Amino acid sequence: MKTPIFWNQKQSIISLLLIPFSYIWLLASFLNKKKPKKFDIPVIKIGNVVAGGAGKTPTVISLTKKLINSKINTHIILKGYKSSASKSIQVKKDLHTYKEVGDEALLCAACATTWVGKNRSESINNAINNGADLVILDDGLQDESILSNLNIIVFNGYQGIGNGRIIPSGPMRENMSKAINKSNLALIIDKDENNIAKLIGDTIPIINSNLIIEDEYINNFKNKNVLAFCGIGYPDKFYKSLKEIGCNILYTKSFPDHYEYSDKDIKKLLKKSQELDTLLITTEKDHVKIMEDYKSRIYYFPIRIELNNYKILDDILLSIIKNKS
Repeated sequence: MKTPIFWNQKQSIISLLLIPFSYIWLLASFLNKKKPKKFDIPVIKIGNVVAGGAGKTPTVISLTKKLINSKINTHIILKGYKSSASKSIQVKKDLHTYKEVGDEALLCAACATTWVGKNRSESINNAINNGADLVILDDGLQDESILSNLNIIVFNGYQGIGNGRIIPSGPMRENMSKAINKSNLALIIDKDENNIAKLIGDTIPIINSNLIIEDEYINNFKNKNVLAFCGIGYPDKFYKSLKEIGCNILYTKSFPDHYEYSDKDIKKLLKKSQELDTLLITTEKDHVKIMEDYKSRIYYFPIRIELNNYKILDDILLSIIKNKS
């Protein structure tokens, strides 16, 4: 789905009319609660409170690389959005497609051993049996069936929390206060234009961070005319990144989150790009879903998260690893 415009509007009639359905969402979440399970290795949950993405998967990848560089065998666990895998499987980039494991799983598998399955506990056990020292749950913050050692809640400073209401009246997966109270650390990506830090207060430590695009990619796209397209929850973030690296955006096309591109879609985009004499560019997450015949004609760039203060995170990580050793 595309992020509804009214999710950012407090006075929207549609949003106000949908408030009763938000209570149904909360009730369903409550009734779905299970007794939490504890595991013998550290579990880190990384997620967000806002539907439509805030940068959780780039955060998972950046933290995983940091842990692996510290000689900690870290595995990543995902359910895999729209994945056809029912039982837990290890993701193989050269074997699986996004339809089998999900687009985000393919990105994660490029940096670490990654497991996808409907049952996260099963995936964690598979990780343990395959030598994992620690697991990270991508989008696991709302999963209360698993006990964790560290919960990191991710916000995008540019995106904010919209009108602050619960799905479907707004973009919130749960109440802000509940999400903060169960988290140990908040990560705000990009400039905090929506005063998220003020909403969090002194409840938990806050680390500011930035999306980093490597110079080699910036040089490829700077001052170039581009046609940009994506199928992510909050496409404006992508277009904003392109402008910041100096792209001249002549045309944009936004698709629903996790969109499955057809041959017809790509041909239309390529034709439009040719008419405008532009580069055709998308996100890394979208690029993995492009048919092989077209991939070389469509550009993308990987992003990573760089924290402004690593000491807070390092101290927490050291503490949970020591307590488990």
